[in-house]
Amino acid sequence: MAVLIKGATFASGKKCDVLIESNKIAKIAPSITARAEEKIDAHGKLLLPGFINTHTHTGMSILRGIGDDLQLHDWLWKKVRPAEQKICELDMHAASLLSCAEMVRSGTTCFNDMYFHMKGVAAAVKESGMRATLGYGMVDLGDEKKRKSELAIGEQFIKEFDGSANGRIKCSVAPHAPYTCSAELLRASAALAKKHKTRLHIHLSETRKEVFDMLKQTKMRPVDYLASLGVLSPNTIAAHCVWLTKQEVGTLAKHGTHVSYNPVSNMKLASGGAAPIPEMLEAGVNVTLGTDGVASNNSHSMFECMKIGALLQKQSRWDAQAVNAKQALQFATLNGARALGINAGEIKEGKLADIILLDMRAPNMQPVRSMESNVVYSAHAGNVTDAIIDGKLVMRNHKILTFDEEKAIDAVQKAADRITVT
Repeated sequence: MAVLIKGATFASGKKCDVLIESNKIAKIAPSITARAEEKIDAHGKLLLPGFINTHTHTGMSILRGIGDDLQLHDWLWKKVRPAEQKICELDMHAASLLSCAEMVRSGTTCFNDMYFHMKGVAAAVKESGMRATLGYGMVDLGDEKKRKSELAIGEQFIKEFDGSANGRIKCSVAPHAPYTCSAELLRASAALAKKHKTRLHIHLSETRKEVFDMLKQTKMRPVDYLASLGVLSPNTIAAHCVWLTKQEVGTLAKHGTHVSYNPVSNMKLASGGAAPIPEMLEAGVNVTLGTDGVASNNSHSMFECMKIGALLQKQSRWDAQAVNAKQALQFATLNGARALGINAGEIKEGKLADIILLDMRAPNMQPVRSMESNVVYSAHAGNVTDAIIDGKLVMRNHKILTFDEEKAIDAVQKAADRITVT
């Protein structure tokens, strides 16, 4: 299938046509004449690479509003975990479809997910047309029988779904966190990721409590602990990384580990402070952006993450240049593609055709002095008009084409009414 986009404006300000053939950007030129099954008039629209959400739990959209205004550990153990016990695979499929609808509508074309009932998530990705890296979230809490079971489930998921949906689905090994996984599970996870040549996705140094507990138990800080177990590598994506020393930042850089910065979730759950992003950039760490799950963010908007992520760094450092708009946009696009190992994140010939269009004529997008500043500081989900993923139209003129989002909304509300936690 060929798609021809006419008269689009790039972030640089130049106007070009873009020809998509199969699932890649085939040609970019001032004017292209070619046969195409789909033609899009993009005059007055800004063309961007789709956003890449490097840390989320899509099925958590079913838990939106549960445990709001609680600290992370109370939120997790008193509200979220009890509610999760009531979720089945059909619920997970519906909730993930709902998340896919929200992500597409807000310009996200690819996401990195860990959770449970992951077959339901994979089915939603396949149906929605999105791209994703998916991992079964493993927790053993030191229980050997549980550890063996979790590893078996995680590996079977990889065998069944890695490379599925015409290559749009990749799989990862996903041990939940150092405080929920034994050293044996963490070592085995690293070995499993190496065996299957996948990413390893883990929560890391999200709260002070995690750091202090780790110091008490192991006499090491979380980053050093994971390094000692062989968990850190260029295939590792560590989510949060709020409570790091400069030495730990250097350790992440040394191992080539990617960081998923989740500013909205961190602020909502009062993680305290701010992830040391300037130090990470100085050390050469690849910084990306994630929303985290809807239960801890209430939104999948990468626009919010870009803006709040930049503002949090400025505010906490008393430095308006701590993170600028260009950097924030790169976190959400090219850096995310690098972290997940996909040929995307840029508008260049030969790159995967994961593309979004924004209405430049919307009041909040005018006047234009800097396209990048407008995207990061002014834009919102309502500005996204069209989305192309893997060369196929997934949303056209604000209408999702691949699935019935109204059915997903109804299914999730019905399930949510059943999932109550006092």
